[in-house]
Amino acid sequence: MPISEHFLQRRVEFHETDRAGMVHYSNYFRYADTAVCEFFRALALPGPLTNYWGGTRDEEHDWPYASASCDFKRPLQFDDLLDIHIWVKRIGTKSLTFGISFQVAGAEVARGQLVVVCSKGVQGTPRTVEIPAVIRERLAVASWVEPAS
Repeated sequence: MPISEHFLQRRVEFHETDRAGMVHYSNYFRYADTAVCEFFRALALPGPLTNYWGGTRDEEHDWPYASASCDFKRPLQFDDLLDIHIWVKRIGTKSLTFGISFQVAGAEVARGQLVVVCSKGVQGTPRTVEIPAVIRERLAVASWVEPAS
């Protein structure tokens, strides 16, 4: 069955906060990167590092970011239980566009978008390639309407 979205949860750790006790904005991009990783893991491709994701050899695939954005609504604090929802907005020939929402206790604290590009040649000169069929057949665009920000 194709996957269109994934959910994960994590606690805000003390080292992620600044002197004012709020999470530094850069950490949202770390949380988003973890969500992309877990989304790929949910595709159930063989092994934690596969020929189709996170590869470090020229014959393996990698998914570098072409774009990442985030709009912040309210700050996160130490020990907040963060719910992260990531979904597929678009499947291109060589790229995937994800939407991402960060929530605490059902209230959205931030929302963003990520574009990753399928590539090969990490050790040499990276080049974009078409998304392999084995991945494409496991993906679906989220069928629900994205709520307004």
